[in-house]
Amino acid sequence: MSTGRSLALAGLRANWAAMAGTGLTIALASMLVTVSGVLVESGLRQSAGAGGMLIPLASSFAGTAMVLVVLVVAATTTLALRRRRREFALLSAVGATRGQVRRMISTEILLISAVASPVGAVPGLLLARALDPALKRAGIVGADFVSTLSPWPLLAAVLVVVPTALVASRLAARETVRLAPTAAIRDSATETASVGPVRRITAGVAAVAGLVMASTPLILPGTAGSVLAGSSAFLLVGSAALAGPLLVEFSFSRVANVGAGLAGAPVRLAPVRLALGNLRGFSRRLTTVVVPLALLLAVGTTQTTVDRVIHQAATSQLRAAIGTSLVTTSESGLTEQQLTTLRDIHGVDGVVPLADVPAQVRTDDDDLPDSLVWESTQLRIVPPDVDPTSFDPQVSRGSLSDLTARDTVAISSDAAFDTGKSLDDHLRVRLGRHETSLRIVAVYKRGLGVSDQIIGPRTASALGADPIVSAALLEVASGPSEVSSVLARAAAPGVDTVTSAEYVASVTSPDAASQHLSTLLTLLLLVFVGLGSINALVLITMGRGQELRLLHQGGATSRQLVAMAGVESVATAFAAWAIGTAAVVPGVMGMSFGLLGFGLPAIDLPAYAALSGTVIALAVTATVVPAIRTVRTATRIAH
Repeated sequence: MSTGRSLALAGLRANWAAMAGTGLTIALASMLVTVSGVLVESGLRQSAGAGGMLIPLASSFAGTAMVLVVLVVAATTTLALRRRRREFALLSAVGATRGQVRRMISTEILLISAVASPVGAVPGLLLARALDPALKRAGIVGADFVSTLSPWPLLAAVLVVVPTALVASRLAARETVRLAPTAAIRDSATETASVGPVRRITAGVAAVAGLVMASTPLILPGTAGSVLAGSSAFLLVGSAALAGPLLVEFSFSRVANVGAGLAGAPVRLAPVRLALGNLRGFSRRLTTVVVPLALLLAVGTTQTTVDRVIHQAATSQLRAAIGTSLVTTSESGLTEQQLTTLRDIHGVDGVVPLADVPAQVRTDDDDLPDSLVWESTQLRIVPPDVDPTSFDPQVSRGSLSDLTARDTVAISSDAAFDTGKSLDDHLRVRLGRHETSLRIVAVYKRGLGVSDQIIGPRTASALGADPIVSAALLEVASGPSEVSSVLARAAAPGVDTVTSAEYVASVTSPDAASQHLSTLLTLLLLVFVGLGSINALVLITMGRGQELRLLHQGGATSRQLVAMAGVESVATAFAAWAIGTAAVVPGVMGMSFGLLGFGLPAIDLPAYAALSGTVIALAVTATVVPAIRTVRTATRIAH
């Protein structure tokens, strides 16, 4: 054991620069896991009313963060150790056993993690606390909310990050340790694109699972299917990572064959030939860099597109549900006197008041903490005899007319799926300290637009609710002139009457505070992936000193070597862009078809374009800049 520890310390001293990059990635991963842990723990410790909205947000963020941490940490650790294959092979050649080499690698990673994890976790606690104002402004938590800081998120970070790095380190050195010492030394200078049968099968299964998950919105209703479809990008990128050497070798071998015909071409094409040869011969190295860059594009585009699709679906559903020409609203709520005034306006054939009351619904019957089984919601109060031509949530089962009975409720298909409830089942509802069971009398499809639960006035009175009439739908005789006349007559202090299209646009437009919070969380994920990508690119470039020295001794000039690195960086960026785009498309199509119907998929093109440019800029900058320094060092040593 002491031999393995001595070898590990010696290895860390000799490779401190490369392992420092690995330590930085582990620290950033630990910070991200800690932020996720604080959000989850804070939600669990809140009451149902205060933490009911925080738990879904924290769970979604934590799930995405965990996937990114595993992929990025594994890629970085694998890359840092793969560039030391010759070192491991030499240790085996001079007498080190396989067990000693394995222990050395494990000890190195443990030593780095023991320092990097706490270093990253402590700032993670502070960063999570810094998110409190954004959570309050978005209405996710109450005004008196303070995030919970405890040792548990730090422990979670260690339990996630350290095993991931250990497993990746074992896999990275497995091939070298298994080979005979002489064969390992020979193979350390080259790479093979061969992929074992287990890895091939796993890649195929991941690809099929990703495509199946992308199609879930066609089966599962609403947001549930959309979230699963968005997650398909991770599986597809993971599949590309597993089969990466084969994909890269296949693609660039075709291009390299073209480059082989340039043997007699002008000298200025030499960097292209060198780059194509490297891309073909070092497919594993390229795959390790491509995966984080592809994740950067896939994660960012998916996150913003999910928000975009849900917003469009909510707008479309609310627009279809409201059949009247005009809608009257008031910031303080419409009073009964104001509703009577609206009914008396000449040209108004009817008024449909829509009221809301905050409540919590029980989503799970298991005996779990309240914050896990009670979810905050807005109960929408609608007259049971409402004319479908004025307000139509698109009932698929049952009838809204049954809401005339006391203790009844209609739920959306999304809510039915989330709670596992159906027609004639009972839904637990809580207003303040009053809790009751409501019988489900109808299920409707337009939950994103009109709310997930609808009750009648009689049930609202039984619950002791104090509803606020947020809007009144005005049934107006057809004709533009009549609508304009009613608009003029309905004008009153504190009351705003607009067309139904204007009303839909105002209530479904993203809240600025919520949009700000969503942007913050997405940027946090993207910064982690981006820094991991930069670290991987710098590690590869800085570790090519010997290769560049040999090329220089073979006649390549410094300018040609830098140009070669530039060509490789462009090819790497293109490969990452292609994989990231291919991973996003199925999920985007599934989300769009599931929520918006068949048609042109809704993708956040500005975000996609910005992230595509970021991927290209990162790949080129993080490769060419360190390449210039590495080439200078290599050529100076060669002379």
